[in-house]
Amino acid sequence: MHGKIIKFKGDISDFKVKDGIVKIQLAADTQDVVLDQLNEISKGPLMINLEASQTELLPEETNKNANS
Repeated sequence: MHGKIIKFKGDISDFKVKDGIVKIQLAADTQDVVLDQLNEISKGPLMINLEASQTELLPEETNKNANS
């Protein structure tokens, strides 16, 4: 799929499965999302790539070393 790409930090605030359809509700801080891009990209079909960072599960000292 070709088109515009929008990346932002967010959380899945809710998801529901009904009749073989998954509805995902995302929550993001307005500082992390360019709202003009979001409005423009919402007009067409979407391809979503969800990735999770699990660094918050590591001890804080390990986390500091990874960011150095």
